[in-house]
Amino acid sequence: MSPMKIADDTARMPTGVSNPDEETQKLGQRIRDLRLKASMTLSDLAKATGVSIGTLSQLERGLVSPTVRTLYTVANALGVMPAWLIDPSQIKSSTSESRYIVRAGNRSRLLDIDGIRKDIASPAASERLRGFFMVIQPNCNSGPQPYSHKGEEIGFLLSGSLELQIDGETFSLNEGDCFAFSSDKPHHFANPGSRPASVFWVNADI
Repeated sequence: MSPMKIADDTARMPTGVSNPDEETQKLGQRIRDLRLKASMTLSDLAKATGVSIGTLSQLERGLVSPTVRTLYTVANALGVMPAWLIDPSQIKSSTSESRYIVRAGNRSRLLDIDGIRKDIASPAASERLRGFFMVIQPNCNSGPQPYSHKGEEIGFLLSGSLELQIDGETFSLNEGDCFAFSSDKPHHFANPGSRPASVFWVNADI
């Protein structure tokens, strides 16, 4: 994902945690440990992510929790999956079957934050294509601003409704609709409906 300016707003922690404050602090500590391991200053990480030094400092101290987009961008700059920052124990060791098959009950949770759940649906054998099963709660979205990165995307709306903005143009999608676009076009998604929207979303590293 290319560096981009990230809004300095915050989001709630992943659902299902027993102590949000404790989890926020653990996440912040993991970010700090990875940054120091990479010999990066807060200024270096700010330049790589577009997130302000002040916000990064607050994240590392566990004073605030990241938005979905901030989580992605920081994880990318530090060379780890967003799921690892949230909970390293979620990363399962590979088996012969898991290289080619992902069972419905064995999807790894990439994130569950800010009203958006994103599970990894593609097996390890797929190196350039990454498939995700996403559930977007009503009135939730990808963030305050459109974003862009390299690659291509295609998705199929399994249920609910989705509002998709691509390069300034807005499209309304319903169950059964499919979409595709180049990821370098600024894009944004939201669920304007009254029930959760579920999407099978594929990112291609091209």
